[in-house]
Amino acid sequence: MSDAGQNLLKRVVKIKNPNGFHMRPKAAFVEAASRFISDVKLVWEGQTFNGKSMFELMLVAAPEDSEVLIEVFGPDSHSALDELEKVLAEEDASISS
Repeated sequence: MSDAGQNLLKRVVKIKNPNGFHMRPKAAFVEAASRFISDVKLVWEGQTFNGKSMFELMLVAAPEDSEVLIEVFGPDSHSALDELEKVLAEEDASISS
């Protein structure tokens, strides 16, 4: 399989939620990441987590104003990265209906 048309994109994002990266924004992040074909990774304090796995994201205890790195690889990486940044930058992220 060729990687043509697929991009590895990375972006550092600051957690804006006053409660940090807690259950609601984690669920919103997984829900958003799962809508895309691209692989999604979240890097925090030197550890890499699967952005489509609530189980893995449970280990991320990033407080407000901390920075995480989002890495996205795949055919819809641009759209995925923009959407995931919005989830993390929201002050009160919730799952969309």
